[in-house]
Amino acid sequence: MPSTSFGSRVMNWATSQRNLTIFVSIFAAFPLSYAFESIVSGSASAGSFLLLVTLAVGVPTAYDEYWPQYDQTWKAIGWILTACVVVTIEFIGLYIVGTEYLDLTPLYASAGAFLVTDLGNLVWLSLRQRT
Repeated sequence: MPSTSFGSRVMNWATSQRNLTIFVSIFAAFPLSYAFESIVSGSASAGSFLLLVTLAVGVPTAYDEYWPQYDQTWKAIGWILTACVVVTIEFIGLYIVGTEYLDLTPLYASAGAFLVTDLGNLVWLSLRQRT
């Protein structure tokens, strides 16, 4: 039985497409979450956390579960980065609609933006996958 070194197993694990998409989404989540908090003047710390969760967990889950796997890892990473930007724009837009037009508190606007963005995108991808 051929033995592989611990280092090569770790390298294979770290460079698998699934794990790379998770790492990229986590690394993208931090500055995008900070940008959200800066845009809303720091009044929505719950919102920045929910956006962080959406980007770091929801985006790679959506790719892994509902999108056909790319044969080249760089395409998967591009998909993740694009999805993170789109999700951030959706989240910020929904948060602003909730706070400015619906007069919701930042907490409720953040929760609403999280639910619509995270669950709404998963529903859309699920429906897309069926057709």
